[in-house]
Amino acid sequence: MGDVAALPTAKTGAAIRKQAPVVVDNILKLLAHKPADNKSYDGYSSCPLVTGYGKMTLAEFNYKIEFTPDPMLKFMLVFNSYKEHWRLWLLKKYMLPYMYWNKMMKGKM
Repeated sequence: MGDVAALPTAKTGAAIRKQAPVVVDNILKLLAHKPADNKSYDGYSSCPLVTGYGKMTLAEFNYKIEFTPDPMLKFMLVFNSYKEHWRLWLLKKYMLPYMYWNKMMKGKM
């Protein structure tokens, strides 16, 4: 996953978050002597683009380079992640580092 995955997509934490459930499902299937047939990962990745102090946008895309917004952003009241928004900047500055060090690195996401 992420940097070690030989996938034609960006190597980001957002990609790992979408890849991990598919990998876990396939490993559990293999352990149960079933075919690892979950291919639901669509290449989703998200790259934060800081456009100025207090402003950011997200480049969210799949294998086909189609805009693929993450529905979870609606909980932050961000409905158009391709437009500059101060809430996205807060996500990058405060929430993503916290989630990375306190959740992802501890296997809690």
